[in-house]
Amino acid sequence: MQTVYKALKWAQNKIQASISVGAAPCVCPQHKTTRIGSDLYVYSQYKIDAEFLLSAVLNVKRTNLPLIRQEKLTPTQLKQFKKYIARRVKREPVSYILGSCEFMGLDFKVNQSVLIPRPETELLVEEVLKIASKFNKKSVLDLCCGSGAIAVSLSKIGAFKDIVASDINKDALKIAKENSLKNQSENIEFIESDMFEDLRGKSFDIIVSNPPYISKEEFENLKPELHFEPHIALFADDGGFFFYKKIAQEARKYLNTDGYLLIELNSNLSCKIKEIFEKNGFKDIEILKDYAGLDRILKCR
Repeated sequence: MQTVYKALKWAQNKIQASISVGAAPCVCPQHKTTRIGSDLYVYSQYKIDAEFLLSAVLNVKRTNLPLIRQEKLTPTQLKQFKKYIARRVKREPVSYILGSCEFMGLDFKVNQSVLIPRPETELLVEEVLKIASKFNKKSVLDLCCGSGAIAVSLSKIGAFKDIVASDINKDALKIAKENSLKNQSENIEFIESDMFEDLRGKSFDIIVSNPPYISKEEFENLKPELHFEPHIALFADDGGFFFYKKIAQEARKYLNTDGYLLIELNSNLSCKIKEIFEKNGFKDIEILKDYAGLDRILKCR
C-alpha cells in the first residue's frame, strides 16, 4: 500500500504530465495565487491539486497532510484517489471533482450546471458590501446568479433586507437554492428570469452581475478546464458584448434613485464596455482592477 507521501508524488507527476509544456495551469478557486513580476503565477499548482483531492479522500485538512505523510492509504482510499486523479488528468476542475468550492469563506456546492466561483469575483462582492455599508443600501439584485455565490455571500456578510437572485437556467437556480439552505441564508428570493424579463415592478439599491462575457472568437484559446463549465454561463454573442449591452439598456429602470450597478468585466473588452454604459446614460463610471492588475469591475450609477 502507498504512503500519503508517495501517493501525492505519484498524483502530482500524473497531473503535471497531462498539462502541455508552457501551458498555464488551471486556477482552482480554492487555491491562493501570488504575484511574480508581471505574471499571475499559481504556486505548485499540480501539488496543490493532488493535496486537495487526497485530503478529501482521507477526510483531513490539507494542511495536516505533512503530519501523516508516512501513513498508508487503505485499498479503498487508494482506489478513490486514483479515480479522482484520472478525472483531473482529463483536465476536469478540482471543484467539480469534489462537488464544492470555497468562496468568501463559505462552502458552495458546484456541478457542471454552474460556473465555479472565481477569486476575482470576491472583489465584486467586497465592493458591493463597501457601497452598501457607506450609503446604507438595503436591497440588491444578483443578476445571472449561477451558483448563488454572490447572493448568498451578501446575505451572510452584509446587512441587506431584500436580496433577489435571478437566472435563466433552472438547474443553476436549483443549485443556488441548495447553497442558500446550506449556508443558512434566509432572505433571498430566487426568480427564474431571462435577464430582467420577469423582474418587472421590482427595483433595487444595487444591481450586481457576473454575466456571460466570453466571445466565440476567444473560445479556441480557452483552457481545457473551462470546457467543463456550462457554455450558457460563459459565452455571449455580439463579440462578447450582448449581455453588457442588455444590462446597460435596461438596468436603470430597475435601480432606485442613487442606486449602483456593479458588473464583472471581460478585461479584454473593458474600454468598449465603459463606452456602452456611458452612451446609455450611466455616470460616475469607475473601472476597478483585480489582483493581477487587470480591469475586472465596472461600477457606476
